[in-house]
Amino acid sequence: MIRDPRVIRDPGLIAVAAALDPAMTAGVLDLLARVEAHDGVAAVGEAGLLELRAPLHPVSHLLIATDGALAGYAWTDGVSGELAVDPVRRRRGHGGALLARLVTLHPDVAVWAHGASPAAAALAASQGLAATRELWRMRWEPAGVVVPPLAEGYAVRSFVGGADGPDGEAWVALNARTFASHPEQGRLTTADLAQRMDEPWFDPASFLLVTDGEHLAGYAWLKADRGEMEVYVLGIAPEHQRRGLAAHLLGRAQEEARSAGARALTLHVEGDNLTAIRSYVRAGFRRDSVDLQYSVVP
Repeated sequence: MIRDPRVIRDPGLIAVAAALDPAMTAGVLDLLARVEAHDGVAAVGEAGLLELRAPLHPVSHLLIATDGALAGYAWTDGVSGELAVDPVRRRRGHGGALLARLVTLHPDVAVWAHGASPAAAALAASQGLAATRELWRMRWEPAGVVVPPLAEGYAVRSFVGGADGPDGEAWVALNARTFASHPEQGRLTTADLAQRMDEPWFDPASFLLVTDGEHLAGYAWLKADRGEMEVYVLGIAPEHQRRGLAAHLLGRAQEEARSAGARALTLHVEGDNLTAIRSYVRAGFRRDSVDLQYSVVP
């Protein structure tokens, strides 16, 4: 654990640690806030922020300093990673140094660039990385909503109990099946669920479950934050697909966003998931931004 900020005061030194003490964590969060304010987009997403605020999984934190101050930060869990450089300390090679170290630590790591900026693309190319994944953020601004009817034999209710309760265990199991091929969503555990349920935004009333009277058939988990709502995750069990459950849940989400006075309802979808994208477009969503993930391509 890095306990003393002085360990990164040597110019150009990259410190790597499995954990950070509270003072260093606060310094990193301050750096990330400055980066977001300058760039208009967060450099580190929710997973990275959770590992900073409430560590749960084995990760590596990378820090680089110049002139006695934190100049850049990166993190990785070995599968994906993110990095940020202080806006006033850019164009000094810090981003390249952090990215090179990430790839050295984990050659197969995939690094996110939020907002798909030309600068991020150039940085990735300088280290031999190419874009290998595209994640769309889609946006719907509240208007009139017609919620498609729920198929006969199904019911919708809110999530009940804790992460280790019947609903929590059923959700973790179904989420793993629904997103079996997804590199992040499909790996969520009961501990991950509990971690997110501890977040200030969590509201069980906005965690909708569809059942067939006996088993969990689908779900739509909504997140309200900063005046907007997000379809945090929506999934339907493979054996219950093509029955209009996803359309019903999405309509319920739109209606909830409209009733709550949210500025917008957003969601994320893989750029190559054309079937889902077409469904969201029909529901009134439009692409708002794109995140790219860069990897070393043999």
